[in-house]
Amino acid sequence: MKKIVVLGIDLNDEQKKRLWAIGELSILESPISSDDLVTKSQNADVLLSNGDFLLESLPKLKNVFVTYPYIELGVFNSEKLARNNVYVSNARGGNRDSVAQWVIYMALSLFRRFTKFVRTDNNIPFELNESLQNKKVLIVGHGNIGSRIGELFQNFAMEVEFFDRGDDLTEKSKNQDLIINALNCNSSSKNLLDEKFFINLKKGSYYISFVRQYTYDLDGLIKAINSDIVVGAAIDCDPEGFGDASNDFYKKALSNPKILITPHIAFSTSQASTAGREIVVKNIEAFLKGQPIDIIKKR
Repeated sequence: MKKIVVLGIDLNDEQKKRLWAIGELSILESPISSDDLVTKSQNADVLLSNGDFLLESLPKLKNVFVTYPYIELGVFNSEKLARNNVYVSNARGGNRDSVAQWVIYMALSLFRRFTKFVRTDNNIPFELNESLQNKKVLIVGHGNIGSRIGELFQNFAMEVEFFDRGDDLTEKSKNQDLIINALNCNSSSKNLLDEKFFINLKKGSYYISFVRQYTYDLDGLIKAINSDIVVGAAIDCDPEGFGDASNDFYKKALSNPKILITPHIAFSTSQASTAGREIVVKNIEAFLKGQPIDIIKKR
């Protein structure tokens, strides 16, 4: 039978039963290092990982199908991994709605500025803020999550456009009221949203990102904010650990009062967690049937 190794993930009894039906299942503690991960997954045909030390361990693995219960792992070269017969699959779509809800909340917070009115104990002078209606939004990245965000924004009567590979980013972004960064990490997305990108945005625009800092330049964003080009931003600090407000990236973003910053929490719902675990079990079942799904291709 095929050997299935699970590292640091709590599966329910029904999921364990399904995996036992197709392989020899070993459920182990989360690794404490990259070497520990490699040791624990030795001779495995399938590795189901919680992500701890996984990215740096991928080049050390051989002859194994790897899956994990979330979306973005980081930057790796899938072609090089394939030479070692290593294939990686994610939980595509598992946290789509949870992340999209975070984006909607942040868009409303930036344009309507609700948060300063919540539980106020002072009289407030009358002011008018901006509706999302008829605002132009560019979603940079047209994947599963980006597409869902676009659907939801259309329900707010926003004018939605997408940036796809091959488009002229400067041209597409210059007249937008809101930029959503939904990029995956690969060689073509590295620092794609750089200082020049932010400085060339429409004056009075907003920026929202729930993806890794690999894709954009925080210093460039802050420069655009300080120049009154970008008037507000919202960032979920990924890939730092959930709730980590002590890292340098978080502190730098937090230091600017016009940036709404959260410590990698956009994905965190019980529904996303449940969906992610179910998706990776299905990934394993499909792989062992010879019909792999959601294989990631990066370079």
